Amino acid sequence: MPDHPRRRLRLSLLAGTSALTVLIGLLAGSAFAGEPSGVPADDAARGMIYSGLTAAKDGPCAGVFQVKGVSPVMCTHGPDPAPAGLSVKRRIQPFAAPAAGTNASALAVCEGDGTSGRRVEVLYIHGSTSRYQQYLETFRTLAEGVDVIFNESARETGGERHVRYVTENVNGACRPVVRDVQIADSALNANDWAPLLNAVRAAGYTRTDRKYLQFVDADVYCGIGGFAGDTRKTDANRSNSGPEYARADNGCWSAGVAAHELGHTLGAVNNNAPNGSGAAHCVDEWDVMCYKDGPNVVIRTSCPDRAHDQRLDCNHDDYYHTNPAAGSYLANNFNVADNLFLIRGGGSGPGPQPGQNRALSATASASYTSSWESVAAINDGAEPGSSNDTVNPRWGTWPNTGEQWALLTWASAQTLTSAEVYFFDDNGGVRVPASWRLQSWNGSAYVDVAGASGYPVAVNQYNRVTFSSVSTTRLRVVLQSGAGSVGLLEVKAFGP
Repeated sequence: MPDHPRRRLRLSLLAGTSALTVLIGLLAGSAFAGEPSGVPADDAARGMIYSGLTAAKDGPCAGVFQVKGVSPVMCTHGPDPAPAGLSVKRRIQPFAAPAAGTNASALAVCEGDGTSGRRVEVLYIHGSTSRYQQYLETFRTLAEGVDVIFNESARETGGERHVRYVTENVNGACRPVVRDVQIADSALNANDWAPLLNAVRAAGYTRTDRKYLQFVDADVYCGIGGFAGDTRKTDANRSNSGPEYARADNGCWSAGVAAHELGHTLGAVNNNAPNGSGAAHCVDEWDVMCYKDGPNVVIRTSCPDRAHDQRLDCNHDDYYHTNPAAGSYLANNFNVADNLFLIRGGGSGPGPQPGQNRALSATASASYTSSWESVAAINDGAEPGSSNDTVNPRWGTWPNTGEQWALLTWASAQTLTSAEVYFFDDNGGVRVPASWRLQSWNGSAYVDVAGASGYPVAVNQYNRVTFSSVSTTRLRVVLQSGAGSVGLLEVKAFGP
């Protein structure tokens, strides 16, 4: 990234005001110790709002909190207190806008068309009073500061990682898009995250290929983020899907807080990590994700350089390493550096890895989708329990029949050699197709893939097809209805 003088000034200011890890003992009231046994009392002065959370003892949020009143189920590690130098009740001043014809900064790496595939989308959320124009440059710069934290941390392990933002061209520079989202004042200022989440979801920010980084114009929280707590070493890990939300209120608008909360949504820090606190943080300082988050948590200084308070994973053994050693914790458990919302580079190599399900990074569309179903379900990474899965999202075309299709589109060409399709069949209006086939885009038309091994139509399992290697930006599943309409639960695509 170009080393602009104004960038150096701003990032140095951010580094001085976002030391999330100096808060020894601030969470003495927390009930976290592995599985939470209860919900602490609110401490509004520090933004520690637990109202609206329940300590989950089972289900997908077991061991952390669940946000009540939000559907589908949303898990969180809980609120984080304001770091030294920041206050929940004291607003951050806006950065000055760049001079006409210039940019204060820009993202070092952008990808594709700026919208396709898994992306982090920045939202400015406000009520009846909007300060969008006043703070637009601030939000862009903070988002770019988050990217600096992720990439500089990757460089410590010999790799490169960038946040895959929704981006736009601003005066010739690639910068994060900042959406202007107005909600009711009552939802904005509620001592409960659920009303705001539901209002944002009602505004349409529900894409399964999005993590939403929320800069909220309120003084309720410092920060809070969704957290899956999924340790599985697989692309189907819940941290690889959305919608998921990370929130920072106006007293904590800083790159460090934003990186911390976004880090939770990307999978940091799992409770089985070597230095995990048991409450989605770490105990080896200095580190963006580490601090004393419970009365029995003991913090130790493993990385004495205080500047590393603005970097991820102090010794790169807990949650972030671009090329972990074979047999290490991160080689066998989920690694945030592998998250599909990050742009890969260096380390274990750019682009998809062998055996990786490439459908997860595509954008889904379809010929038709029933109003109560979702085409985004076909590549959300959720593993079906059966063809009549009633738990996970589904794509269906009822009442339409005849030829229907579902399409995966990538921002850049993918080399593909096989695919797996899981059919939706409810034994009613939606049934397995009479026949189906795969088509790729050759730049001007869709053509059937060559050398297909056959197209089975079994229920309650994936139907695998191998074919001759093809390089394409689009793969289409074309289905011909039989006894009813057609649908899909999941589509996977693989390369060599």
